[in-house]
Amino acid sequence: MEKLADPSRRRFFRGRVKTKQEIRLPWVINEAVFTSGCTQCQKCITRCETNIIVKDEDGYPKIDFSLGECSFCNKCIEACEQPLFSGAFTEENRVNKSEKAWPVTLEISDKCLAKNNIYCQSCRDECESSVIKFNYLNSSIPQPSLDNIDCNQCGACIKSCPQDAIAFTFNATEN
Repeated sequence: MEKLADPSRRRFFRGRVKTKQEIRLPWVINEAVFTSGCTQCQKCITRCETNIIVKDEDGYPKIDFSLGECSFCNKCIEACEQPLFSGAFTEENRVNKSEKAWPVTLEISDKCLAKNNIYCQSCRDECESSVIKFNYLNSSIPQPSLDNIDCNQCGACIKSCPQDAIAFTFNATEN
């Protein structure tokens, strides 16, 4: 597969000067290192056991949590055809899982059914690490609360939300 020579030029002619931040493979050092080394071979897409890796508009792999959750199997990283490209991933974090896989924070928007006094706890039911809790506050419907510190960022809650109210947002310190 031929790599797109200059995706910024294509975006310019489409009228999209700014690039949209995408969630790439887990434990990528940063966007610039990833896109400069990725050959767009699509091996990571075919090796993903949960089929959540798709191509973005420029042909690079990205994670789409609306398709499912990440099992952190690392098959996508192992499938990378560039031996020197392994420097694009933080090895210690990938092996020891000492830090988060992505520079993102989980957020629940106001589209949430529970926040609109409609009983729903589908995200809590999917969350294996129990970071989404529901508490009775000032209403008869329990309201969601998040513990982002313990969130493993698997994304299972995102697919389960019937309102698309749950999403990962990039941390302000990362670009």
